[in-house]
Amino acid sequence: MTPAERDTFFAALEARHLANLTRSEFTRAVRALSVRYVERRGQLPTRSPLDSAGKRAAFGLFYAPLHLLTVDAVVGSVTTGDPPTRIIDLGCGTGVCAAAWAMAGPDPRASIDGYDLHPWALDEARWNWQTLGLTGRAVRLDAVAAMERTVKGRGSLSGTGIVAGWTVNELEAPGRARLLETISAAISRGASFLLIEPLARGAAPWWDDWTRALHRQGAVAGDHKFDVDLPSRLAEFSDAAGFANRTLGARVLYVGPADL
Repeated sequence: MTPAERDTFFAALEARHLANLTRSEFTRAVRALSVRYVERRGQLPTRSPLDSAGKRAAFGLFYAPLHLLTVDAVVGSVTTGDPPTRIIDLGCGTGVCAAAWAMAGPDPRASIDGYDLHPWALDEARWNWQTLGLTGRAVRLDAVAAMERTVKGRGSLSGTGIVAGWTVNELEAPGRARLLETISAAISRGASFLLIEPLARGAAPWWDDWTRALHRQGAVAGDHKFDVDLPSRLAEFSDAAGFANRTLGARVLYVGPADL
């Protein structure tokens, strides 16, 4: 993603999400959403973090661009081989993880299949992809069912990239185990896989198990931090919400495409 593409996209997001909110209302919503994800993370399986218009705006205008910039940096740092021609975004949310990966490749950019259960997130993903000039479809389906559907056939998955950004930590253990099994099957058929989670160890206590399970298929895992130059207005929002740090980070696991 070029700086010009980034700035144009953020300006469009700002016009979209601040149409019905004052700056102070938006800042309060950013703080409230942070509390939900950090201090009240245990409520996520039973209480959606997108349960108000303010939190949805905060997610779309503040956290989504931060995730976009993080994945853009991650892709530039860890991915190898030919870029995917198709990206499957599991628990896609606003679709920015797939968007960042797709925009890292040459034209024509990868098409996207995104899966999520939240109607607002699916609408936001469609809008984001269209605004960024990407081709994608957003389907209401959970990540586990999406992967089971993906590996149901027997054909090659060469050229397919699978991304799960900040989503596996929200699954219950049985679903997470099923997801790992299907992802491993997809990798064995030529897919590449990118897993991104928060740096906080407590957010993903299963991380080492996944790393060990996928190590034999070439998984490389580690913590990554990046100094970023935020768009000026995003930096203002970050400062107003009390997040002065200009370093983005994530725990990353990546399996590159295999030669079949």
